[in-house]
Amino acid sequence: MAEDANASKTRFLAAASHDLLQPLNAARLFTSALTQEMDADDMKRTIGHIDNSLQAAEELLGTLLDISKLDAGALTPRRSHFALADIFRPLRAEFEVMAEDRGLDLVVVPSRAWVDSDAQMLRRIVQNFLSNAIRYTQEGRVLLGCRRQGERLSIEVWDSGPGIPEAKQAEIFQEFRRLDQASRHKEGEKGLGLGLSIAERMSRVLDHPIRVRSWEGVGTVFSISVPVVEARSQEATEESKPRRVGNKLAGTRILCIDNESLILEGMKAMLTGWGCEVFTATSIGGAKSVLRHLDTDPDAILADYHLDNEVTGLMAMEALSERLHGNVPGIVITADRTEEVAETVKRAGYHLLLKPVRPAALRALLTRTLQASRAAAR
Repeated sequence: MAEDANASKTRFLAAASHDLLQPLNAARLFTSALTQEMDADDMKRTIGHIDNSLQAAEELLGTLLDISKLDAGALTPRRSHFALADIFRPLRAEFEVMAEDRGLDLVVVPSRAWVDSDAQMLRRIVQNFLSNAIRYTQEGRVLLGCRRQGERLSIEVWDSGPGIPEAKQAEIFQEFRRLDQASRHKEGEKGLGLGLSIAERMSRVLDHPIRVRSWEGVGTVFSISVPVVEARSQEATEESKPRRVGNKLAGTRILCIDNESLILEGMKAMLTGWGCEVFTATSIGGAKSVLRHLDTDPDAILADYHLDNEVTGLMAMEALSERLHGNVPGIVITADRTEEVAETVKRAGYHLLLKPVRPAALRALLTRTLQASRAAAR
């Protein structure tokens, strides 16, 4: 009975999170667009407060879902052998704009290593490390790298933040524990005190030990130890130096597909503010109509995963590919955080972005995806 109750609770939280994340997604898109349009400092501050509140709600829902899965034993590792670069690359895309916005350098040291783990869970753990580092680092840099330790690899996130007192280092992985040092940027960035707790619990599920070392006034390093496996042939694509992301999206033609008109309006407003030319559709038929009126292919397609009548964004991409003249990169956006959806999108060869969409993450992913697409077309 207890197992049934836990499973029922997990299903309810998953469904509730999906429904609640939809309006949050639209709201964050609109606030991002407003920030670009408004000149008055007080208006920008007000919009910033709204966005902080929305971000806190998003993190709470995602965290509740993770905790419910862990408590129900529903978070089962799907171990495989994969290149560490496959995790480092999207993490850099997600955090580099955020770090730059805070005046920090994000350094990702390239690695050719392969590991044995669950790619999604390992990425989530390192994601929590990076988020924590950027939140509390006031100046300097945050570094993501790894070092070989026998048959294992230590993945490490270093920061030049204030450090953690030795007496409190044992407490930071407990639920609802937050560092006393206030986040320097926005009041909405304090966090819930659950990220590191979830990371520690996931590490136990994976049997990957976590470690923290810190020096007050110098900085902190969080690390996780994972098994190393024999590397397959793969070219390293990471760069060791921090990159600056400019506005490289001006003039880009984007086709957005979502069954929610409000989300489409918010997405269009935000992308237009970045200099993009945006076309929208609520269905496959509508998207085909858009393509018929275009003289060339769009540069990229953004599609919601769950459209109407059990149609998915992947189905839309497949249907549209017959009308496209070349390989147009696609990004699937969804509030569905299940591993099945993530695996399905990955197998189809598309990028995945979770709702509510973080503007900086979308902008970085779009920039990187378009650069890769143009380089391949040369």
